[in-house]
Amino acid sequence: MCIYCNTPLGEHPNQKTVMLKNIREVTGALPEDYEDYLDAPLPPTERFMDFEIPSKGIVLINLENGQPLAIQKEKVFILGRVSAEISLELPLVDLTPYSALELGISRVHVMIRQTKNGYEIMDLESSNGTWLENQRLIPKQPYHIESGDRIRIGRLNMLAFYPRVSKS
Repeated sequence: MCIYCNTPLGEHPNQKTVMLKNIREVTGALPEDYEDYLDAPLPPTERFMDFEIPSKGIVLINLENGQPLAIQKEKVFILGRVSAEISLELPLVDLTPYSALELGISRVHVMIRQTKNGYEIMDLESSNGTWLENQRLIPKQPYHIESGDRIRIGRLNMLAFYPRVSKS
């Protein structure tokens, strides 16, 4: 599945699979001391998905780099872009620093609201749509978000995490 447009990816009818008889056809000759390469320490890497689920609120993680886009403790907030033409009564998480315009995020794209069972999301008639777990949302209709769900607004992919709600 394409992460940008949700088009199913599969084998093309004219695609041919080529089997290699000898791995050296692709890699070339390995040096005699290739075991030294296998024992070498791994190069330092940037940590991916380095965040903590807050004790209260919700965290939205950018799937592009694994870093938090927002950690919100407000019960209701909007994801979008700051605009001088629009005045909002609800808090706005400005996604402009994350290439929001280029990724097709509307000024007032979605609303996320805390409920007694967790959180829900509602597309606010955005230009480029909202998806929850690969299902396109119908505008102005609330959808329950499970902790760990994938959300796509425009072409920005994220994961939503929040603490489990105790049912007492």
